[in-house]
Amino acid sequence: MFLSRRRIILIGVIAAVAITIILLPLIVTVTLPSNLNSVDITLSKVDVINMTGSNLINLDLFFNIHNPTGTTLTTSGIDYDLFANGTHLGPGSLSYADVPVTGRPQLFPNTSVTLQSPFQYVNSHPNSQIFKFVQNPAKLKHIKWRLDGVLSLESGFSSASKQFNATL
Repeated sequence: MFLSRRRIILIGVIAAVAITIILLPLIVTVTLPSNLNSVDITLSKVDVINMTGSNLINLDLFFNIHNPTGTTLTTSGIDYDLFANGTHLGPGSLSYADVPVTGRPQLFPNTSVTLQSPFQYVNSHPNSQIFKFVQNPAKLKHIKWRLDGVLSLESGFSSASKQFNATL
């Protein structure tokens, strides 16, 4: 008897595993919302924390992330370039890559989350004029801040990147 009960069960299990492996890419993409591009990231505030000597200013950048989708998302990080009045101040990064998924910032459906990122601004010849603006609290309010970056979003088994531009 070639098709015994055990063989039929074994063939069924092997077929189920094969179908799962074949359909896994589809299952992974289903966990991400279709309107992922509607996730909005803005720069809500830039604070001067302290000035160290005449060459270094520590800033805090505050990102406001709004999730209008119906799916809970999380982020593994934000990579960005910071500009002040059109002058590139340098790259920055806010990373949660070494944090377990359960400890990362949760972006619940239809809510906003504010994340804080430290940024060290080093004085150099090309940006020395902006450095003087940042040092002066009265002029700091008149700086036009801009961010160009990539937000890494995750949901379930899948992840995606969203490019963004934000101004303040």
